[in-house]
Amino acid sequence: MAPLPPPPPPRADSRCPLPSLVHLQGDWANVYEPSDDTYLLLDALAADLAVLRAALPGIVLELGSGSGCIITGLAQILVRGGVPAASAALVATDLNASANAATAATAAANSVPLEVVRADLLGAVRPGTVDVLLFNPPYVPTSEEEAAGGQAERDISAAWAGGPDGRVVVDRLLPDLGRLLSARGVFYLLGVRENRPDELAAQVEAQHGMRAELIAERRAQNERLFVMRFSRSQPASA
Repeated sequence: MAPLPPPPPPRADSRCPLPSLVHLQGDWANVYEPSDDTYLLLDALAADLAVLRAALPGIVLELGSGSGCIITGLAQILVRGGVPAASAALVATDLNASANAATAATAAANSVPLEVVRADLLGAVRPGTVDVLLFNPPYVPTSEEEAAGGQAERDISAAWAGGPDGRVVVDRLLPDLGRLLSARGVFYLLGVRENRPDELAAQVEAQHGMRAELIAERRAQNERLFVMRFSRSQPASA
């Protein structure tokens, strides 16, 4: 597979409005605080509205929802884009109980209907039902021991410790991606260059026949962040 082409240039108005998070002040010792990766994923979703609308989302699922900023923000993006608020069921999972509570609070504070489930990756998901899947995984390269400890303790370190190449959790998800998504499903994945996005794209294409496209990139301090979209067919132009 050829290397992924670069993403389109960012729009001049690329900073997506954020949901209100004032209710979470002081919770950041136990819940991942929204940062540059959060903002990039929301900007990418806002720019990809045409694709999201074409997916006719009946079920939207975020894995590892943390503060709830991303899935709540996506709900607001869809409403601003003319998608009726009641047309999609929104579901957020996280294995950190503090993150579950924060996600529920963020949705409530922004008047977004949302179901929150404490679960590890796909433990609570029926096959073939998800139309839009979001994942800002633990992508920071660490030792295997640090990543395993975060997952076992179900604490805030599980939000960032990704093991060698930052791929431990993502590599658990990818084999099940094809059975999880609906026929029109799309998957948005955030990561850093150390996660080897070209290899990720080739792996998903080989396992599931899905197309990968790099839709956004941004440098944040010493990280080169990216957002990749996976789809079963050629998506509508954004």
